[in-house]
Amino acid sequence: MIERVRALAPPLKYLVYVACVLLVLFVAVGVGASAAVVVGWQFGRIATDSAGTNTLEGSKSEMTGSAKASENTAIEASGDPENSEDTAYKASFIHRATDENSRGDYTYIGDPSINGNSNAIVIISLERVTGATSYNHNIGVWYEAGARKWAIFNQDRAAVPAGATFRVEVPRESATFVHYAGLVNTAGNYTYLDDQLTNGEPEAVLSVTQNWNPGGGRGVYNNHPVETAYDEQVRKWAVYNRDGASIPEGAAFNIAVSVDAN
Repeated sequence: MIERVRALAPPLKYLVYVACVLLVLFVAVGVGASAAVVVGWQFGRIATDSAGTNTLEGSKSEMTGSAKASENTAIEASGDPENSEDTAYKASFIHRATDENSRGDYTYIGDPSINGNSNAIVIISLERVTGATSYNHNIGVWYEAGARKWAIFNQDRAAVPAGATFRVEVPRESATFVHYAGLVNTAGNYTYLDDQLTNGEPEAVLSVTQNWNPGGGRGVYNNHPVETAYDEQVRKWAVYNRDGASIPEGAAFNIAVSVDAN
């Protein structure tokens, strides 16, 4: 082929040369255009997909395992200290009289809920007496400012025996009040309560404990067993001495009303 081109006349050689150059150019241009089209299409696809505007139909973004766990995990509130097993009380415990915590006719109660608080309202009841079948003493509570503690005492001033066990309950303030016997509200062995927690509430459940000296200071003894009763005529509750003895003026009583009553 080359030898034949060399044998041609000069004008013909030139024409053949030009034709070859044009052929090569056309081939080169065609390949380049095709490549540009392909490269441009790929680039456009990548750019579109990365921008998130042209995802495949039916596809969706899925969370990783940790992300799903975060979404589906609910944080539960811990137990509210106000919502304890017995919501009627701030504290409820057993106190046992010993030689160490007792002084003659009283035994000290030690608990953070009442220590140092002369206005605390404490409700007590006898649980048992070691080595005895009964406890023949009327009991109450009193506050000793020097010790900054409340104590359980015998109204007849007899010594509290070691081993005597009492239940102590500290009700919430919203369900308690202190009642004082006076000339206006007391008649014989009855003293009438006057409080919104009890007035007109015959179904109320009352707990009563004699309080020798609410707020500290000196107090009044009432060495008699006490109980509560509702008077339908005056629509009020009353504390009374069960043995019929008159209630002395100034005698004080801690009153706790069941939260279920209202």
